[in-house]
Amino acid sequence: MALCIEINVSSQGESIEETRKMLQEACDEYLSYMKNEGLEDEIKSVPVDILREFLMDDVECVRQSSGWVYLESITFEVLSA
Repeated sequence: MALCIEINVSSQGESIEETRKMLQEACDEYLSYMKNEGLEDEIKSVPVDILREFLMDDVECVRQSSGWVYLESITFEVLSA
């Protein structure tokens, strides 16, 4: 699953490459729609609490004395246009 936090669009795919392609298509479609409808001022980034929920969805946690330990890895990739 992938999320473009700048415009609050997400997508998914079977591989990293497919997910990246699907996210690009979803962003392009969203931006085109918003422009055609004159809604550019309505484009907002993801609120921090929603981003946290998105990143933590389906991740099981174990409480230890030093903090939280996640049982599966979360990978972040920053892409530039």
